[in-house]
Amino acid sequence: MNRLNIKLPPNIAVLLTYPILLLCVIIWGSNFIIGKILVDHFDPYSITLIRLIAINLFLWIFASRYFTVPKVPPKVWSVIVISGIIGIALNQYTFFLGLVTANPVTSALILALAPIMTAIFTLFVFSERRGVKFWLGALLALSGVVLSTFDGSAVFFGIGESVIILTMLTFAIFMVLIQWLSKYINAIQITLLTNIFGLILLIPFLPAADYGRMAEAGAPLWLLLIISGIIVHGISNMIWNREMPKVGAANASLLMNMEPFVAMLGAALVLGSTIRITEITGAVLIIAGVTLSLYRKRQKQSKEIYE
Repeated sequence: MNRLNIKLPPNIAVLLTYPILLLCVIIWGSNFIIGKILVDHFDPYSITLIRLIAINLFLWIFASRYFTVPKVPPKVWSVIVISGIIGIALNQYTFFLGLVTANPVTSALILALAPIMTAIFTLFVFSERRGVKFWLGALLALSGVVLSTFDGSAVFFGIGESVIILTMLTFAIFMVLIQWLSKYINAIQITLLTNIFGLILLIPFLPAADYGRMAEAGAPLWLLLIISGIIVHGISNMIWNREMPKVGAANASLLMNMEPFVAMLGAALVLGSTIRITEITGAVLIIAGVTLSLYRKRQKQSKEIYE
């Protein structure tokens, strides 16, 4: 019996891509809420290590068949190792360390500045120019972060939020390093190698894990820890990388701007947090600033994808 092979019209297929990409954004936004729950039961180091073990197992099982060891100069291997240390190990550890005391909504808003900070770093690495429009957008986005920390009488910015800034900076640096590495190795090689080197860095610090808290955590929390890591950093990333080219980088980036609002909704529904009007206004300013700064560049990239 012949199997039916039904192909959707291109415009319908593209429309169906948007809900899939939006699901990825919802998953990423929910990571702030999941992280806040996890740091109440595990120490940040244990969360980072266990998640990285789960993510590496998942990635190597499903993607290793497409992996080949790159034949590149030593300097490229050095950047691969540095990328794993900064973009994987330090990025994920500081994320959970910051969430111990930081507001998850404020954390999401701070991380929303990563695209602008990445663009700033490229000024020094790739000598890319930035116009007045970019700097106005960056200033607008920064004012949104400051406003989001205003509680009605004063600006509250604690140690946790400061650590989340480090998370944002490590992610921005990682994006610049990935852009450089993409000239020498493919995406699968970058993903697998940076994750394995990030894990290797954390293994010597095993004595620092809080085994008492790990023993007290029940099976549901362990499942949340492991499964959320695989879904957030494994499955959703793979789906995004597969679907994003169908609509272009510019259109997909607009969906990514919804991540802070997902964090807000999750904080209200799951954590019972009260969302302040300053946080909502700050989120709008950040999204407007990021869009103003980067829209023209991404629009050009999107056109190149279709061509």
